[in-house]
Amino acid sequence: MTIQAFGPFAHTEDIDFDDLTGAGLFLLRGDTGAGKTSVLDAVCFALYGNVPGIRPTHRLRSDHAPAHTRTRVILEFSVAGRRLKVTRTPKQSYPSSRAKSGTATAEATVQLHEQTGSSHTPDDWAPVCANHRDADREIEAALGLSKEQFCQVVLLPQGDFAKFLRADAKDRASLLRRLFDTGRFQELQSWLVKRSKDAKDELDKVATAVQHLSERIDQAAGPSLQHDVAEGQPARPDTQHPADALTWAQNLLTRARGAHTVAQAEEESSDKTYQKAKKDQQEATELATHQNQYKQALAQRSALDQQATGHARLREQLDRGRRAEPLRSLLDSVERIALALQECQTTEQAARKLLDTAHTHAEIPQLQLAHDEHHSQRGHVQALLPEEERYAQLGTQLAELSEKEEQAQADHDEAARWLETWPATKAEHTALVETLGKAADHIPQLQRDVQALDAKLQAARSRDTLATRLTQAEEAETTRQKAALAAKDSWLDLRERRLDGMAGELAAELTEGTPCSVCGSPTHPAPAQLRADQPTREDEQTARTAYEQAEAAHDQAARTRSHLAEQHAQALGAAGTTPVVELEAQLLAAHTAHQSACDQAGMLATAQQELARLSSECDTRTQLRHEAQNRLTECHTRLKALAQQQRTIALAVDAARGSAATLGDRIIELTRAAEHLAGAIDAAQATATAAERHDDARTSADRAAHDAGFPTREEASAARQPAALLQQWQEELEQWDKDDTVVTSTLKTPVLIEAGLQNPADPQAAADALQKAETRVKAAAGTSQQARDRVTNLTRLVADLTTRLTDLEPLQTRHALADRLARIASATDGTNTLSMELEAYVLAARLEEIAEAANARLQAMTSDRYLLVHSHEKDAGRRGRLKAGLSLRILDTWTGTKRETSTLSGGETFTTSLALALGLADIVTQEASGRPLGTLFIDEGFGTLDEQNLQDVMDVLDQLRAGDRAVGIVSHVAELGRRIPSQLRVIKQRNGSTLRPVVDADL
Repeated sequence: MTIQAFGPFAHTEDIDFDDLTGAGLFLLRGDTGAGKTSVLDAVCFALYGNVPGIRPTHRLRSDHAPAHTRTRVILEFSVAGRRLKVTRTPKQSYPSSRAKSGTATAEATVQLHEQTGSSHTPDDWAPVCANHRDADREIEAALGLSKEQFCQVVLLPQGDFAKFLRADAKDRASLLRRLFDTGRFQELQSWLVKRSKDAKDELDKVATAVQHLSERIDQAAGPSLQHDVAEGQPARPDTQHPADALTWAQNLLTRARGAHTVAQAEEESSDKTYQKAKKDQQEATELATHQNQYKQALAQRSALDQQATGHARLREQLDRGRRAEPLRSLLDSVERIALALQECQTTEQAARKLLDTAHTHAEIPQLQLAHDEHHSQRGHVQALLPEEERYAQLGTQLAELSEKEEQAQADHDEAARWLETWPATKAEHTALVETLGKAADHIPQLQRDVQALDAKLQAARSRDTLATRLTQAEEAETTRQKAALAAKDSWLDLRERRLDGMAGELAAELTEGTPCSVCGSPTHPAPAQLRADQPTREDEQTARTAYEQAEAAHDQAARTRSHLAEQHAQALGAAGTTPVVELEAQLLAAHTAHQSACDQAGMLATAQQELARLSSECDTRTQLRHEAQNRLTECHTRLKALAQQQRTIALAVDAARGSAATLGDRIIELTRAAEHLAGAIDAAQATATAAERHDDARTSADRAAHDAGFPTREEASAARQPAALLQQWQEELEQWDKDDTVVTSTLKTPVLIEAGLQNPADPQAAADALQKAETRVKAAAGTSQQARDRVTNLTRLVADLTTRLTDLEPLQTRHALADRLARIASATDGTNTLSMELEAYVLAARLEEIAEAANARLQAMTSDRYLLVHSHEKDAGRRGRLKAGLSLRILDTWTGTKRETSTLSGGETFTTSLALALGLADIVTQEASGRPLGTLFIDEGFGTLDEQNLQDVMDVLDQLRAGDRAVGIVSHVAELGRRIPSQLRVIKQRNGSTLRPVVDADL
């Protein structure tokens, strides 16, 4: 496995589990917080894209890793004869390369490869898939384990042993449900409950339908059929007695049919009575109508006789109006034509006012001649319009040419002026280039001068400094020499004095009986006496030491002075005797000359470019002056020609324009005058035509009035009446004639005469009798229809009730069976003696297998003392709901008692939990795929075990190893470090943890 920027590991770490598991047992060791568990997290993340527990994957990236290093885990593993390699990266942020600041986000990726090469080519990998869903499905199929099962079987997680051991029934059921995928049993239980509910709903639906049908039958029958229900029989039996309900409904149908027969007989009798009353009412109404008609005719006769008194005068006015009516159009025409003539005369007067004085009273021919002349003049002026536009265009062109001529002259003058200054400018820039070139040539020599003067100045400064130090050294040497001579004199003087008093010094050392060091005599009759100022050996030694020190100081001062003299001589040879100030002035002048030459050399390229530019500009200016001269000649020639054309056009346009400002204004004047002439001509012609029509209309009207019997046209006009009034008079006279005829005929009708002789009729009494008969027949018809509808409804409802009652019994049987099975599966039926739900029953069986597998190791770990016992007793879970079959107890074989697992000590809890976890792993593997996995990681606190327990646990782990199973232990316990030689050590550092494999650790 390769880990990069994962968890506490900042860089890339490689782990070869084949080397670590060579002995079957290895230790993952390190300090607390170093990252031991992170190695297991990396394994789980590589396989399943997630880590154990509920930790977020976006926190997998190492906080110690460089920003550009991507988090990645690569895992190679073998399973079921296949070797696979999975590469995963979590979702992570990294510095953006497009923006100066900010980050970009890389989505999570996965790549799965399978090794296809042989032992000779082991690095041949074929891609399998590169998306999360396919990779997860492929890996889970290869391992045969889900993530939950893998974490429980391969990665025995820290703290989860005791958690499962001490969990209540509900939590234990939740874990077992995820590991053994017993959801199908829960689904079966839910299906049975749902089936029972559906059967109950279907039964209730049919029962409700039967109830509704009974209610509808009861409602359809009505209270009129309920009074003769047999005594002791319920009015509406319930659905629990289908036969009684059907009998009750059929009896109601029979009574409804009898009631329908009685209602039909009543309907026929009332209909006969109604027909007779209807005939009597019609006869009374007819007699009353005839009597009223006769009475109204008498009254109308009297009114008509009164109206007939003014009809003679009305008939005469109607006759004159009718004779004058045919003349209406002629008389109206005369009036209209007279008005039209008056309007034409007014229009003609107005039109002639618009003409000039010469044409105000002219006849139509003279007006026509003037009109034609104006049209001719307007055509001539219109023909000159392009010339006027051409005149304006020529003016624009002349102005443009003038501007061009001025611009050409300005360009020519500017170029000429520049060319006049060119010889002097050329000479000036040529001289500048030569001067700057010479300066550039002198730069190397000037630079050498600067370097030589700088070296000489440094030597002069060293010379002066060394001269001062040399003088000081010479003075120091003299002083040291004097001091050394004085010390030597002092030492020699002191030595001489000591030698002089040596006898006294030796006598002071004599002891009676001890031989003299000089003469050898043991007696000393007259020893010499010490002088008062006699120096001792120590005084002589001190003086000698002082002399040697002073001589050494003198030698050092002499060497210093000699060294400085040598250095001073060298500096003097290099600098000479020239003062430093003078050399500094010379160096400054040399620097200035060198810098000036460099500056001038830097300007050389610019000066050369400027000279080349000016030469190019000279050529350009010469060409511009030539082009400007050509433009001047061309503009002068065109100006002269266009001016002549403009003068010719001006003469013609001025003649045609007259007093108008422009030809357009002249055309408007001529057009307006022509229009006025045309209007006057049209008005004069219209007046003449109107006068002729007026004379013809008066002649025709006079002749028509005489023919109609009127002496004059004016009398005929006075006799005219409005057409509506004539129509009204005509209608009144005709209506009177019609009414007179009708009344006369009515009064002569025999039926009316006979009705007038009879007593007055009473139609109201006949109508009242008819109303009573109609009320009776409607009531009888309603009762008959109601009885008919009741029979129809009851017949249909009884048929529906029969069908529903037929379906009810099998539904009751089906519901009873489904409800019993659901209650047994849900542990709510007394026949379920264990009070266990179906899924809990299956989980209890799995827990019993786990306890049996765990005991095989627990006995070895505890020296045959403890056993796990699966109990069917009820365990109160959280929220108070009882869970049965998922309880675990611990059996102490030493005492024969069972007790709660919570009473175990820390070491006993760990041992029991480990055995339970190993047993759970065996059963989960068997349940999931039956495919054994070669590696097991145990992340648990071995520090709670004493020496004997630890040895027992290690023996059990050795048994796992003996079955070709590699076991990795995660712990920081020192004893395990001594017991297990193959180790993977996690080293914690400030900049991130690192891994170091140790195959043969030092015990």
